[in-house]
Formats: sequence, structure tokens, C-alpha cells
Amino acid sequence: MDELVNTTAAFPHIDVVGPRHRFPPLEFRGETWDFRHLDAFALRIDPDLGFEVDVVVLFTCHCFTHSIERDTRAPLEIPPEKIYKDVVERRVMSKERYDLSRRFLPELIKDLPKRTIRYAGDRSLNYFTAEVIGVEAPGVYVVFFEILRDRRRKRRLLLYVQSEYRLERLSHRLAKGDKVRFVTLLRKSYQAN
Repeated sequence: MDELVNTTAAFPHIDVVGPRHRFPPLEFRGETWDFRHLDAFALRIDPDLGFEVDVVVLFTCHCFTHSIERDTRAPLEIPPEKIYKDVVERRVMSKERYDLSRRFLPELIKDLPKRTIRYAGDRSLNYFTAEVIGVEAPGVYVVFFEILRDRRRKRRLLLYVQSEYRLERLSHRLAKGDKVRFVTLLRKSYQAN
């Protein structure tokens, strides 16, 4: 399957990279957070259709933030410098998510053709893959995503990385989610009306 995947530059697909998927560097607690690892990119793959499609990978701020509702503090107790605002929402900066995304995320996405993918089962067509991670923060790194056919350009799919974070272990619901091969998921997404 390795020969089916080629990483291509995202520039031919700049029309789908909106403000919500671009992250300029920022200062947080005296450290510069560089988000180049979350730049959009594309995979070129034949999902058993007899031709290649471009799968444009887009990230959101959920890869380095968590929701205000899930913060251990009351919303008014969260320091303003910890709040990240994009064009859609306000969230809380998360050093753990940022570090994990830098360490694992782009390569994990590029390896999706070889990885176990499961249906997350909550809303719409939400899928995930998981990676057991090291001893400094033991647990499971889980990446949730969805794939949609691009209606504006033929032979293009959009893979939205919806969220990623560490869990101590997969919940029963996630662990029992139906498995699907990446090429099957791509093919069905491409053939969807």
C-alpha cells in the first residue's frame, strides 16, 4: 500500500484552506508556538477507483486547544492570555495537545493507509485512529477526523482533523467501533452523493 500514497504540496488546493485552517505563530507563556506542522497538505492515493484522488488534510485549533467547558476552572477564572480565538470559536490553549500534535499528528495522518481506523459513532461520519504513547504521559493518543467529497473540484476529498488528545484508555464505545480500511473510507466518501 505504501506505493499508493504520495504527499503533494497543498498549494494546488489553497482554495479550500480557509482562515480557520491557518495558524500564525504565537507567544504563550514565554514560548513561541510554531504551527507549521499543522499546515494543510495533500495525499494522492488511488482508493480502488482506478484513478488517484487528492486527499487534502486540514487541521483546526482543536489540535492545540480544549473547550472552555472542559477546563477545570470556571470560565471567568481562565486568564485571557490562555484563550485562543479563531473565526468560529473561543477555546483554551493546551500545552499537552500542542506537544502531542507536534510529536505525532502529521506522520500519523500520512500513515492512515496502514493504520487501524474505527467509526467513532457519535455524530455524522466521524472516524478515529489511536496510538499508544510513551511513559512520560502514558495513555492513548486519539485523532478524530471526517472525510468529505469536495463538490467544487473533481478527484478531491477533504479530510478534516476534528480533534486530537490523550486518553488514559479508549472508552468501551470507541474500542468497539467498527473498523474500516482507509481506502474503503476514501472510496465511499468519493462515491457519496
